[in-house]
Amino acid sequence: MERPAHNGLGIAIWLNMIETEKGPRFFRSITIAARRYRDAKTGEWKDAQSYRPADLARLALALDAARQFIALTPLPGQPVEGEEYEELHVDDGEDLDHDPHP
Repeated sequence: MERPAHNGLGIAIWLNMIETEKGPRFFRSITIAARRYRDAKTGEWKDAQSYRPADLARLALALDAARQFIALTPLPGQPVEGEEYEELHVDDGEDLDHDPHP
């Protein structure tokens, strides 16, 4: 599991495996972690059930970091190009291999 995080907001990227007739198949799933805060009365850390408007930009950065990690990190036994790679590029048309600041 990899966890790109920005300012306490985290995204967990899970590597999953299922057995198929053709052998093991790997895929990823993503979990967005709850926002953490410290309770002013007790001093305990708690999970929030919501995000603040200020968290949206941080979540966008964390999601983009997760997307880039997935696009650039092949699944076990697979090249960088593959099903996940193509799904990432078909969804938004963006070319992750292209440097926008040459």
